[in-house]
Amino acid sequence: MTDSDVLLRLKTSCATAHDHYDQIVAVSQKIINDSFDGLYDRYPEYGTVDFSNKRIGSIKGSLYSPRLLLGGGLGADLSLTSALYIMRFKDGNLTIPADDDDDPDHVEPLAGWNLAVTIDLKTQSVVVDPNADPDEQARQQAMWDFMHDKFDIPGDYSIERLFAKLADAHWKDFDFTNSQFGFNGDGSNRSWGQLIKQYPFLETDLQIMLSHWALVQEQNGLTTTGIKFTLPPPEKIDPLKPTFQPTAMIHQVYGYSNASKGVPKPVISYETPGDLNSLLYCEMVSNHDLPADKQLASTGNFTSQASSIGGPRIDGTFTLSHQLFLQSFLLPMLQAFNKTSIIYPMPASFSYDGGNSTIYWNYAIGNDQVHQAVTDDFFTFTPVYNPATPSDATAYKFTTNYTSSLSPHGRNPNNGVYGSFDATGTSQVDFKWNPGQARFSLSGLSVYKYDSYWADNNDMQRPFGWLKDTYECSWSFDINIDSIDDGVLQLSVNAGVNNDCSAKVALTRHEQQQSQTPEGQKEGIQNEIVRQISDHIKTLQKNLSEKFMTSAKFVYPGNGTFNFSAPSVGNTGEILAVIEYKPVEPAKIKVPSPTRAQMGSMRQFPFASVPVSIPGIAPTPKLDWSYNKPLKGAQKDIEILIQGKNNSALVVSLTDIAFTLNSEPNGRALVTGENFSASDWVIGSPDETKPNVFQIVTGDNSAAAFKSVKVDVGEEASDGSTPLTFSGTGSASVAPNSSITLALFTGTGVPNTYIVSITETWPPVDGNATRNLPETVAVILSP
Repeated sequence: MTDSDVLLRLKTSCATAHDHYDQIVAVSQKIINDSFDGLYDRYPEYGTVDFSNKRIGSIKGSLYSPRLLLGGGLGADLSLTSALYIMRFKDGNLTIPADDDDDPDHVEPLAGWNLAVTIDLKTQSVVVDPNADPDEQARQQAMWDFMHDKFDIPGDYSIERLFAKLADAHWKDFDFTNSQFGFNGDGSNRSWGQLIKQYPFLETDLQIMLSHWALVQEQNGLTTTGIKFTLPPPEKIDPLKPTFQPTAMIHQVYGYSNASKGVPKPVISYETPGDLNSLLYCEMVSNHDLPADKQLASTGNFTSQASSIGGPRIDGTFTLSHQLFLQSFLLPMLQAFNKTSIIYPMPASFSYDGGNSTIYWNYAIGNDQVHQAVTDDFFTFTPVYNPATPSDATAYKFTTNYTSSLSPHGRNPNNGVYGSFDATGTSQVDFKWNPGQARFSLSGLSVYKYDSYWADNNDMQRPFGWLKDTYECSWSFDINIDSIDDGVLQLSVNAGVNNDCSAKVALTRHEQQQSQTPEGQKEGIQNEIVRQISDHIKTLQKNLSEKFMTSAKFVYPGNGTFNFSAPSVGNTGEILAVIEYKPVEPAKIKVPSPTRAQMGSMRQFPFASVPVSIPGIAPTPKLDWSYNKPLKGAQKDIEILIQGKNNSALVVSLTDIAFTLNSEPNGRALVTGENFSASDWVIGSPDETKPNVFQIVTGDNSAAAFKSVKVDVGEEASDGSTPLTFSGTGSASVAPNSSITLALFTGTGVPNTYIVSITETWPPVDGNATRNLPETVAVILSP
């Protein structure tokens, strides 16, 4: 079971209500106070107070390291914009002049005194008042210059800077409730009221002494604790230059709470859980503006108690926003994979030569002919949001959708064959993470699909042939966060044994009839995608694994100040790193100078399309059709035989056959008569003496070919003719050299040439058409 503090830490983000900070450094109250201890141990002279004035007295003593109470004083509600800075006296004396010069001065021991003053974190600089007198303006300007030149530098998190900044306290505004003014005679803590009752003039004199002492220190270029800091100029704060230089910063307090551990709201205290409250450095980089809404809207914790299952206490976190690390740094490196995911279908064309028809088309891998550069905004990843947290991304994706078609449909006038072609190429690349882990995953799925049909009509109804193929290409790899070595984020790539991202192309749908898939298409798609992806992986690995300190590596600011460890990914893609102050040294920690190697560019694969074609194989009759000659026109009763002979060496099997011809009462069609209805036709033998008799027979013995035969009467045409379709269904076989015949005994029209249309239907065979295009027999009625 995951510790609740761990889960809350994963919920931290850099978001405000309507905007975000680029990065946040969070240091707990405990880590600050512990570092103050280290600072005083290294520089004992910090702990000296020495001020004397004959008129108001003197204060001389030594100090313990100060204490910071984030959020205000004990027992108060947490303030996000203030803290208490407590000077703690180890020993020394406060001398108060006697009222009578002949009397001895009053001497109060300072051991056990704690003087608390308020730090206003909203105040980032001393304001130079243009209306003040010249001397006061000069004092304010000197202080402004001192603070900005030495301490108020974004990206400098040194405990020295923080100590000096916090020591710029409001010495004229003690927090009496949280101060300690020695002891009463009975050993109890003495209050401010009890002290000034005993020494009335101290109500003003103590603050005057400290304020004058602070002013003298300030005029001497010293901090209020009496030590002159010599910090490097801003450009030298961190010799290992950050990838993104912080340029703006404000402080605020962030309270620790965890209801499941008995802390439903933040507590102000010196001990746990109050010492888990954090001071935040809320920063922007690259001259980005600070958010208009300054208060952080994060719902998690930047610090954590030690886990009950053995996890360490965390007192500091460096949080990189997903906008900064992912959108500005990592994702732009990965846009080349978005380009490679494209399968781009191009418009098709149709051609014919005699009775042969062909559809041609091209497709391209990794290029759509328009967006050529991988840096094009077209390839930018789009954030995916959880509706419950609409301002925080939970993943990123890139999608494309291309369509192509043959328009208008192709037509072969030689045999009336029409061809259609429609293709789509879609891709989606997903960038995801599992909160708490130290890795990201990039995966792609590209789908290439086309549908081609062949028919004898432009509406592509009742197609006799088709080819429907769908190819799916999938690939994936991981980007692992291995460590933060000397402030440099170490990333590696796991792209499979062959560095091909385990790319695989599968033919997931294949339907064909009277057509065939172009040879080698699946292998061609896979080879080209693997070629491009493998090339990108090599470049990415080089950029992320080699020591490119200022280009391909992400370099944290604060490397000379913090030790970084345990990187992980938060719920919304923030990079979380545990930080702790490095031991205070007498001199600036030296770090190696950055190398200046430049990041390699992903290769630009030019547009190259692959030509593909499929023939339109028009199915032809398996029987050779003719009619009995000669036939005379204008006959009242005559036999008409439409005969199909099997001239092949194999049996021709039929499941259906249909003959369509025209009739017209005035003799302007092959068949004439007064009435035309299905009931007027009789199934029988051709030797019948009455008209309108029909039968479909096979062989020389004129046996019935099908168990079921019928005639259908169509709609009358504008010329007065009516189509008649004679058909048989079931199962019929025509042996080699044998034949099948439609036999009619009917009246004929006037001498002319008339067309009979014949469609054979065969048993289904995989991949083949089941019927021919209508065969026409021109029947001539002679005078």
